[in-house]
Amino acid sequence: MSDPLPPTSSHDTDADDTEAEAALLFARCNQAPADTATQAKSSAAPAKDAHSPNLRRSHMTSRHLVISLGASLLVGLLLLGAGGWFYLEKIEPRLSAAAAVGAPASATAAAPAGSEEALKAELAKSAEQIAALEKQVDVMRREQLLLQQKTRESLENISATLKIPDLAPSPDAPGAGQPGVPRMADMKPQVTPTQEEFLKLKERNRLTQYADEAIATGMRRPIELLVEYMRDPQLEHLHDAAQAEYLRAIRAIQLLQREDPGYRLPVAELFKDSSIRDEADVPPEALLKLLADYKQPWEVRVRVCFLLLGSPLPETNEQLIKAIKADPSLDVAKHAQLALEQRIKKRFRIFDIPAIEEWFKSQGK
Repeated sequence: MSDPLPPTSSHDTDADDTEAEAALLFARCNQAPADTATQAKSSAAPAKDAHSPNLRRSHMTSRHLVISLGASLLVGLLLLGAGGWFYLEKIEPRLSAAAAVGAPASATAAAPAGSEEALKAELAKSAEQIAALEKQVDVMRREQLLLQQKTRESLENISATLKIPDLAPSPDAPGAGQPGVPRMADMKPQVTPTQEEFLKLKERNRLTQYADEAIATGMRRPIELLVEYMRDPQLEHLHDAAQAEYLRAIRAIQLLQREDPGYRLPVAELFKDSSIRDEADVPPEALLKLLADYKQPWEVRVRVCFLLLGSPLPETNEQLIKAIKADPSLDVAKHAQLALEQRIKKRFRIFDIPAIEEWFKSQGK
């Protein structure tokens, strides 16, 4: 049990109780405003603390946004510059080259019909001009060949005159050998062996030149000169050489094909005042006239020989033989002989004119 309180007086006890109640009442009265202030402070402080971090956070966010935008802009500018450099250095040259290659085709494809017609007209005019120039060149070439032949003939005549063969002694005059009658001494050429070899070599080179000209130009005159050398009794030492060159030239003429397989007669130019529009419509009489006209190009006469294969005229064979013997072009003569052989179904050696004439005479009998 607890110890018993000491005994006090009731008066003191009442006074103490009264003071305690008054202090407790004062404390309660002071505690309410304090609690209210404390609660107000506590509620205001969190609000202030909560608003201050939000302000800092929004400020940092705007700063980060500006920095991000600036970095993105810088990266975009760098990428744009790199892309522009790559386009200018790598892609644009290739596009320019491709455009340059494809431009003609696209321009040609997109050209209107009028420009195509104009182009065709220009091409036709150019073809006509080229044909006219070719004809002029052919005429100049023929004139040059004729001039060369005339010059060569003159030189040959001079050479034949200057050559000094073994001269036969001149016949004695009536008073020759008699005393007291003057006469000139007989003259004989003095040719050394070296000079003789030089003359032979020169003549041999001339024969080779004739054969080369016949092969290159297809003209008859060089072949005729070789035949003259073969038949000249005073040039027996050159007979074999002339015959060898003759055979070489004839063999080349026989194998060569100078004419164009697709060539056709220009009937619009040959028969201007006629209604003939195709070479198949040309009558045989006109073909024989063209064959005998040496002023016509040799291509025309060669084509005429082919067209005369089916000619019903009796004088056709005679005209073909005449072309074989006298046409200035060996190509025309060759095709004339081929046409004759196909017509009569008989073969001859190339340019064997004696055998052809003998056959023709036998047919006349």
